[in-house]
Amino acid sequence: MTLYLSLTHNCQLRCNYCYAGEKHHKSMSKETILKAIDFTLKIPMQKLEFGLFGGEPLMEWELFQFATYEIEAKTKEKNIELVKTFTTNGVLLDNEKIKWLREHGFYVVVSIDGNKSMHNTHRRYANNEGTFDAVKNGLLELQKVYNDGQYAVISVVTPENISHLPASLKHLHQELGIKDIHLALNYFGNWGDETQTYTKLYHQVADFSIEQYRQGNRLNLDIIDDKIKTEIESSCKSCSFGELKLAIAPSGNIYPCERIIGNDTGALSMGNVYSGFDHSKRAKLIKERGNSNEECKTCPLKERCTNSCGCTNYTLTNSINTTHGTVCFFQKLFIEVADKVASTLYSEKNEMFMRKFYGVIQEVD
Repeated sequence: MTLYLSLTHNCQLRCNYCYAGEKHHKSMSKETILKAIDFTLKIPMQKLEFGLFGGEPLMEWELFQFATYEIEAKTKEKNIELVKTFTTNGVLLDNEKIKWLREHGFYVVVSIDGNKSMHNTHRRYANNEGTFDAVKNGLLELQKVYNDGQYAVISVVTPENISHLPASLKHLHQELGIKDIHLALNYFGNWGDETQTYTKLYHQVADFSIEQYRQGNRLNLDIIDDKIKTEIESSCKSCSFGELKLAIAPSGNIYPCERIIGNDTGALSMGNVYSGFDHSKRAKLIKERGNSNEECKTCPLKERCTNSCGCTNYTLTNSINTTHGTVCFFQKLFIEVADKVASTLYSEKNEMFMRKFYGVIQEVD
């Protein structure tokens, strides 16, 4: 089970691709935090992933700590395994907060879109000043306390910044020493028809990945690693929309994913922590989720595709089970570049690759 608390609608940044809605000072009350935790823990579970989200959750540091202490105490009481994570823009990361986060075992995800040119394309303060230097400083502070594997970065790729992607990947990995990188495509951008350009750029990402394996440099790229796993495991994790994840807005409204809280209009809300689930709405979401596109049913790559993501589909098509051509193009491209990496390194019997995906070193045939 996963519980995300969106602590606040507020944020210092005004990223023009943000899906979190209008920025204002509405934050979650302590009463709502307690209601959300108690409501969730009534559901039978052995393990809970607990995440703090926003807006920018570090702007509500007292609430952040309060929620943490409460979830730690109540899961311990119920003998539930607890995993804690949160996502931050990095601006407010300082030594004191970072040490507290490490002491409490938080896995930290920092949003940094690449090098300065790529990052500042979108991630700016309300006064339109770029935030790269501030985020970089926060990340460097984090690295003084956090080791590899205890944090990651997420970089949003858009039509406006994708030209910087290869250089940004090199900057993040080789100059900032980051080993775990999530490349999150902004499917909602105006991607147009420059498919050859996008294909070329992602093949450069694949070539960079191959070279790091050859040099023995650890680099985890989700768009490549996840697609390689779908080939080995012959399936892709399906979206558990409405079932195994609860995202709570500052109002207490319950959503099936943190990415669709937005302005908290109530669209796709499954109830409220004060009144409980709206069981008919929740059942409808669970029943309808997935993918109803006819062309997807016969696609040979359907088992390796994430075209059933409810929040992505809803934002693009206003339907949780109808995907969009942009998703189709990029999913095929990600599979193509992942297979390029895998086939190259498997044929070379690259030691790091074989250990990572197969757990063994295979002898050369």
